[in-house]
Amino acid sequence: MLERLGASADRLVRRVMPDPFVLVLALTALTWAASVAMLARYGAPVSAGAPAPLALTAAVVSASEMLFKGFSDLLTFAMQMVLIVVTGETIASSPPVAKAIRRAAMIPKTQGGALWFVSTAALALGWLHWGFGLMTAAMLAREVARTCRERGVRVHYPLLGTAAYMSMLLWHAGTSASAPLLINTPGHFLSAQIGVIPLSQTVFTPVNVGLCALLLLLIPWVVRAMAPSDPAMIREVEPEPTAVADAPAARDRAPGEDAATGQESTARTIAERLDAFRGWQLAVSAVGLVALGHYVWTKGALAINHNVLNFAFVIVGMALYRTPVAYAKAISQSVRGTAGVVLQFPFYGAIMVMMRDSGLGHAIAGVFIAFASARTLPFYTFLASLVTKLFVPSGGGEWAVEGPVMLEAARRLGTPYGATTMGVAYGNMAGNMFQPFWALPLLGLLGLRAKDIMGYSLVVFLVAAPLLGIALLLPW
Repeated sequence: MLERLGASADRLVRRVMPDPFVLVLALTALTWAASVAMLARYGAPVSAGAPAPLALTAAVVSASEMLFKGFSDLLTFAMQMVLIVVTGETIASSPPVAKAIRRAAMIPKTQGGALWFVSTAALALGWLHWGFGLMTAAMLAREVARTCRERGVRVHYPLLGTAAYMSMLLWHAGTSASAPLLINTPGHFLSAQIGVIPLSQTVFTPVNVGLCALLLLLIPWVVRAMAPSDPAMIREVEPEPTAVADAPAARDRAPGEDAATGQESTARTIAERLDAFRGWQLAVSAVGLVALGHYVWTKGALAINHNVLNFAFVIVGMALYRTPVAYAKAISQSVRGTAGVVLQFPFYGAIMVMMRDSGLGHAIAGVFIAFASARTLPFYTFLASLVTKLFVPSGGGEWAVEGPVMLEAARRLGTPYGATTMGVAYGNMAGNMFQPFWALPLLGLLGLRAKDIMGYSLVVFLVAAPLLGIALLLPW
């Protein structure tokens, strides 16, 4: 049944899904028009008794100003996201980790085993850290495809890409979750309203941990069950020549080292010797590890946030490469996977600000809050988050739109702030299964298009969403 459902969803998505950049442009235009309508109807009048055309003109100007403001409003957060993607892939491409990926890719012996293996690894790694998990899962999937092809095992490559994308299904319930980490950071933008909410009330509650364990066991079998049994339906794609096994040798070659023999050249300039000196990165990495250790010792292991994670991944990544230049080259190659993020994120920032400042996001949330009680608010928050996810794919951005509204409702109804926060988080991570924004870095590495994997991930959404909703109805 799941095989037929997956094939049907795949055909549907291929017919109707536009390019992700076309999608964000359409969403920007739609949000702008809806914001104009909201401002024209509910915004402050231009003056007492102002004619309708004048009020409409004021609404058009206001919505356009919001779009302009939002285009640069989240650049700091965007840079954090780019660093997470880049440093995550760079660690995954480092010689020690790449060798481990190569060895791990030899484990699966069948198509079903390959899909189950990559899905399980992606879910677990994504829960630990979404950026590292996304990049490592993508590289694992690419290497599994290559080794399976070498051994004559046929694997449906789009579904293998879907398996790698499962790293984004549990991320907002894991240790790099945007909303829980944000409200666990002193001085966050809602601290005056709710204070600091520890991870023990969000990520590490028994309900969330149990749900994540259930999905970790269930989803790999769902992905495996969608594998085509008809050999004619299996689509194999030859991975790019720069496979994981080959990348470290090229990236980690020291300046002056001969490409053919791997031996150091006798002609070395002072500049080349300085470039090849590993002491620079080891010294900085050592100092960084001391600083990181002091932070964890004084603040606690649960006091992690985006800045701490990025700092940790940069210094750990440097230590995994032989020379500073090798690390810099690895970073430059990893940046290519962020092109979609760089291009589309400003537009989603504009959408976020228009939804927030025009009252559109408040209106969407209000529709669901109207039906909520103290017990059901997290569930309705989840439903509202699924709708908002289409317009604001970033977990942090969606929290900025919905968080203040939902937490105010939680205060009035007496609902735990942690459960309400996880309602937004669950909707955001489940929405990744139909919103392709965060698939862009993975697709760049695998040489796939969004429409190649989104049909299958939509089936995963249909399985996971009811379980997420039920979990939010349990006592937190």
